[in-house]
Amino acid sequence: MCSMCENCSLFFAICRIGCYKCCQKIKGKQPDVPRPVYSVLMIGLSQAGKSVLLARLGSESTDDIKPTQGFSVKPVQLPHAILDVKELGGGDGVRKYWQHYYDGSQGVIFVVDSTSSEEDLELAAAELQSALSHPALRDLPLLVLANKQDEKEARSVEKLEELLDLKTLARNRQWLIKPCSIDKIDDVREALSSFVEKITGPVIDTQPDNRL
Repeated sequence: MCSMCENCSLFFAICRIGCYKCCQKIKGKQPDVPRPVYSVLMIGLSQAGKSVLLARLGSESTDDIKPTQGFSVKPVQLPHAILDVKELGGGDGVRKYWQHYYDGSQGVIFVVDSTSSEEDLELAAAELQSALSHPALRDLPLLVLANKQDEKEARSVEKLEELLDLKTLARNRQWLIKPCSIDKIDDVREALSSFVEKITGPVIDTQPDNRL
């Protein structure tokens, strides 16, 4: 009798497992697929807004943001990927050490203050040229974020592309330039998603994609 009870219990247990699996298939629930992780470098002059952008992308408070003195690494969650963003401080005393942090990068994000003076933009272009010419970054995709587009003095993306001479600096690599501001952080996420496509996609076109 006990043996029959054990057999019945086993039978019902197997049935429950089978029913559960069937329900899962009907619901279309599949195991979560891990998103790929890409290591990217974020650089730019001090006060370009790098730290604030990363804080907003991570839904963090921006009240006590201070300029990055060395470097920080923060994950940015996107629908189909995760970016491990290594942000380097942009101060005068920090930029000379940038090259020590280039290794292992799979892409470069350059943040520029759209309200900068022409003198600062010339400096930004020089620093970008120096970075992109380094062997560790030479062929990597580039995303330029034209930050602070919500401010009245902001230059257009087209004007910044010209002043930074991006067609020359970024030749022979995948690149794009996008407008952004902390008030439209979803646009920044879309720009980063487009950037991921440059990192993962075939190198077939070195012309920029400036559309959001």
